[in-house]
Amino acid sequence: MSPPVPLKSRFQQALWLAAIAILATTGMVRAQPGPTGEPATAPPAEEAPPVSVPTPAPIAVPAISEKEVAAAPPAPAADKPTGLPVRRARYDVAVLQALDKVTAESVRFEAAVGRPVRFRSLVFTVKACERAAPDEAIDDSIAYLTVDSQPRPQPGKPALAPRQAFKGWMFASSPGLHPLEHPVYDAWLITCRAAAPPIAAAPAR
Repeated sequence: MSPPVPLKSRFQQALWLAAIAILATTGMVRAQPGPTGEPATAPPAEEAPPVSVPTPAPIAVPAISEKEVAAAPPAPAADKPTGLPVRRARYDVAVLQALDKVTAESVRFEAAVGRPVRFRSLVFTVKACERAAPDEAIDDSIAYLTVDSQPRPQPGKPALAPRQAFKGWMFASSPGLHPLEHPVYDAWLITCRAAAPPIAAAPAR
């Protein structure tokens, strides 16, 4: 007759069996001893079969012929000047007009280039007289002249030195652009013209 198992050992054995039962029900026990004493392995999980993706066939690109290749556009050529600018025509006579502000007397006269012309106490000397070129927007006359203030000499007295009253360009289309600034007289350009050819003397009979 075997000795009786202590009560403590029975309680421990019951706890051990209960723990094994709980682990088995939750699936945490992965191997149990087999009939030969070796642990039994769990069956491998089933894997999804590989998906076979067919390789697409390469796309054949047709060759480009030389005719289909567009030629590069030529570089724009720089605009070349068609010709030299047209120069203004020069004339040898300027037609001027002067006004006496005190007496309201107005006189139109001609002044040849390089020859001084007197009007009262003013002396006009035209240096150049030109007309606008055909390619200019305004048909104008332009004269470069000087105006000196010099009263006429009194008999028996020396002539006074001239005092310059104006020097520059006058424009026939814009008299107020460069006006003569004088307290008594006013003057402006009318036009430029060529000198009349000399009249040939009639042959003697």
